[in-house]
Amino acid sequence: MNDEKLYALQDLIDTPKDLHKLKIYESKLNQALTFLLFDSRKLIINTEESSKFLEGAKRIIPQIKARIDSLIDRARSQELRFRPGTSEKTQKIVTNNSLLFDFIIFSRCWDLKEDIKEIDSLVVFSEVEKLKDQAKKIIENIQTIDELFSSKEHIKTNIQSSEDIASQLLNRFNDELEFVERAGALKGILKLEKPKLVGKSKYYDQLGNIILKIAMSFGDDSSDKPIAIRAIFSKLKDDFPRVRATLKDIIKAVELLDENGLLILTQDQEGLYWVQFKPSESEASIILRLANAKGFLTIEELMMNTNWPVEKATEELDKFVKAGCAIKDASYSTGIKYYFPGLSDDNNS
Repeated sequence: MNDEKLYALQDLIDTPKDLHKLKIYESKLNQALTFLLFDSRKLIINTEESSKFLEGAKRIIPQIKARIDSLIDRARSQELRFRPGTSEKTQKIVTNNSLLFDFIIFSRCWDLKEDIKEIDSLVVFSEVEKLKDQAKKIIENIQTIDELFSSKEHIKTNIQSSEDIASQLLNRFNDELEFVERAGALKGILKLEKPKLVGKSKYYDQLGNIILKIAMSFGDDSSDKPIAIRAIFSKLKDDFPRVRATLKDIIKAVELLDENGLLILTQDQEGLYWVQFKPSESEASIILRLANAKGFLTIEELMMNTNWPVEKATEELDKFVKAGCAIKDASYSTGIKYYFPGLSDDNNS
């Protein structure tokens, strides 16, 4: 984790109970992420001048700059306003929910700035292919930030508890919420406990997602050899100390994965439970291995790596969606993406 980013967020943290101060806190955080966007804009303007003479870059950089300008406009229009007569309770809920989005957007804007810093050296050394890859990564992050702004605006009219909002965000932004939790920014907004954060069904979806990652961590042999549930339980406590789960919780989560065809749960004569990937086809382990590098996978990528027809690739990916272990996102022009929140390298606390 970036310590500088952590310290920057910690410097902004406040836990006011007074509604007026709470609104000031939200405004301060939104201002901080807006400044990060302005910093990104300055960096890309400096790079724009040097990119004019590099074929393949002179069109990419202005595109990034235009997208950042759009984000700045959105950030500057994010002032919280309430209709006369809105109850104080509702105002507090909306403000707290806005803070949840602000924390994630702050983290994303910080990463955007760091990614743009790398652009300049790629331009200087004329590394066009690497520049294109970096630009794609930046554009995707900008798109995500833009979507977060839209969702933040939506919560002003669709009133939900902060726990419900957090459970929705957790599916796709687990890394960011863990970063925010580590900074101590959720104090006074959320309690990250099993029944509070996600509720029973979503809790077991998330737990199953983490169990899949743990099963993958046992190495290549984990694809065809059984793993003791107690070994998974022990590794869960070591690697994910924020997850409150009993052995019974883990067994239930694996039962759900078994029902959805992702893992096999067995019990031996001594009453001990074991888990393994499906040995006969191993579609699940293939998908997890391919998704592990980036945390997401497209149908096209799966087809290219497996030679599966589109029907089979879609069917196998949709199994993960049904099990609550992946999120299907059809909003990308490059094709449908399946996000696997539990497979990010930064999930460990």
